[in-house]
Amino acid sequence: MSFVLPIADFDRFGPMVALLPLKAEGEKYERTELIRPCFHLFSDSGLDAYYAPFHYLNVKARVVLMGLTPGWTQMEQAFRAARIALSCGLEGDALFQQVEATASFSGPMRKNLVEMLDGIGLNRHLGIESCLELFGAHNELVHFTSAVSAPVFRNGQNYRGYGPPMLQVPTLARWLLENLAHEIASVPEAVIVPLGRVADEAVEFLSERGLFDLSRCLTGFPHPSGANGHRKPDFERGRERWSVQISTWFDGAR
Repeated sequence: MSFVLPIADFDRFGPMVALLPLKAEGEKYERTELIRPCFHLFSDSGLDAYYAPFHYLNVKARVVLMGLTPGWTQMEQAFRAARIALSCGLEGDALFQQVEATASFSGPMRKNLVEMLDGIGLNRHLGIESCLELFGAHNELVHFTSAVSAPVFRNGQNYRGYGPPMLQVPTLARWLLENLAHEIASVPEAVIVPLGRVADEAVEFLSERGLFDLSRCLTGFPHPSGANGHRKPDFERGRERWSVQISTWFDGAR
């Protein structure tokens, strides 16, 4: 099942993705090739949001890994994966699943994320050797997403949820209510892992409005970015609580 956001419709942007040049192995798109008016979604409060081909929704997932927004690295990899998939004749869910598996939480943060998820025993509850398999052989167990699934930039840099705060940006708050709430409700069997403080704020915002049950959510989980200097101590402080929480969730789901 694909989840196509109202303002991120592949029918609208797919033809423009198909016009992008194919990149040889090791080559990447330049910012000027993707951060262009034809891919621009909206501007609000000094922020600019752009399209990226993140459309896949795995309704059978047992875990949802949720960041804040895709950054430039994820945006570039998503476009590259989509362009290659189109050249191979893929379409629909097959195309979107390929994009998700390639670009979601890519880069060095993937290693950090896997270490933390294995560190609370999520791999054992999922019946896999390591959560690294969520990015490969066992990606049927996971749904990757972001609180706002469009890349958002502030002065050309990745938006990090402040300056201004996400919930004070009307378009982003509306995105959470109209898109994220529906997306999470569509994956009822999954434990939710919001990565970082601002992703936490997104699920708490929905919970306060009766749109989300925090009992299925590992609140306080650190963002896996290597730039997060508090990641390791924050993880150690919460490790036992999250381990108990996922045990309770998966035991109850049996």
